[in-house]
Amino acid sequence: MQIEGDSFRSSILYWLRILEERANQEFVVAMGGGKAVVARWRTLSVLAELSGITVTELSAHTQIERTALSHLLTQLEKEELLKRVPRKDDRRILEVHLLPSGRDLFEKMLPVRRRVFRQAADGLAPDELELMMATTRHLVENLERSSDDRQSRRVREPADAKG
Repeated sequence: MQIEGDSFRSSILYWLRILEERANQEFVVAMGGGKAVVARWRTLSVLAELSGITVTELSAHTQIERTALSHLLTQLEKEELLKRVPRKDDRRILEVHLLPSGRDLFEKMLPVRRRVFRQAADGLAPDELELMMATTRHLVENLERSSDDRQSRRVREPADAKG
């Protein structure tokens, strides 16, 4: 099979997207449905590990656009699952902290998410999953490096043009 050939069916990115979408659908069903289950999961899972990060950092980790994330954070704050606090050294920057009830909800969601992953990974050996993770990270790093290179060229180009 030619990788990234003429058919969308040969695109690794297509299959990664299908994997994520199907896993999310299974997760929502297993959680009993509800509003923004996947976005809530992403937010709580990141905060369970990185409580106190900024809204910008949280947006980057969750891949939730800032405006949508702001609305979600408002809802989660009303539910007393997290708290936004101005940073001590710069009150314009908000840090997001997971509250005990937020951690409790995360811990209720975690086994469900793991069960969905085990279902998806059925028949794969641990070394195959490790290779998949390493390969996926490598692909992401390549794109990040490419993006960094483009940004640094944009920054340098005007200076170079003045010559």
